[in-house]
Amino acid sequence: MSDIITESLLEMHFYHSQIEHFERIYGAKFLRILKPSQQQEAWVGFDQGWVRTSVGTTELLEQLKTAIQSETTSVKHFYLGYFLQFKTVQPVARRSRHCPSGYSIPYLRSELSLKPNASTRLSQHETLLRLNLIDHSSVCYACAMLFDLDDVHQEPNLDLLRCVDISTAPSGWVTNERHFITFKSENDTVPLWCSQPVEGKALSFKEWASPDSKIGPKKLSAQEIITLLETAHEKIISTSGRIETPLFKQQKRPSTKFLPDCLTIMEFREKILPPRVKPGRLLRVDE
Repeated sequence: MSDIITESLLEMHFYHSQIEHFERIYGAKFLRILKPSQQQEAWVGFDQGWVRTSVGTTELLEQLKTAIQSETTSVKHFYLGYFLQFKTVQPVARRSRHCPSGYSIPYLRSELSLKPNASTRLSQHETLLRLNLIDHSSVCYACAMLFDLDDVHQEPNLDLLRCVDISTAPSGWVTNERHFITFKSENDTVPLWCSQPVEGKALSFKEWASPDSKIGPKKLSAQEIITLLETAHEKIISTSGRIETPLFKQQKRPSTKFLPDCLTIMEFREKILPPRVKPGRLLRVDE
């Protein structure tokens, strides 16, 4: 059943497909993907050979600084930094008080988490709302239309993701009640934020990830990635009641525990196009 499918499993399931999609639309070479690790106070991920990698926050900053200094060279790197919170989707076969008016049975829903985190004092949903206020942030729920564990063993299909724009979510929800994103069908473009129904907006992954998307990830420079990480850190620790040194100014093992699990950083290298040859002219061997 769908309750066996975890958010982290869904994220891993769609990793390769996301990378291939971004490589295709940007005509770029994937280098690595990084995620913050609260346990190791570092960044973990995979490189272009799909080998597991790990890098400390201080080391990551040095690498980004090096990238800034070399941006004028012919080999240019760019980054995608986004907050994509994967959610499981459950078919609902019985009518209850949680069923929105006008919905027929069966319908689909993803339950949202409003339980405060012990460190940040923010729930998963509140964290996303706060992150959505940051410049160059791209914050979305990715509701996966996979309803059985066997579906996760199939070839990943990005068409099964509905990306729900967090900016359409209402504020002021009571945290001791259950809240959902509900869908009439797998391709519903106007889901509802419940318990008090408010219309949302859902895009396919490819619509969300398009360079023309207003809410999708944008190509960022190394400096813009540094700013994104620092600002995200500040937005979250501001509610913790603790006075924290900015992320990249911490002297001893800068902690990533105030950065959300849904944060993804992808690094790409723009492909170098071969030189254009004028018609009728041959290139010498030494050119």
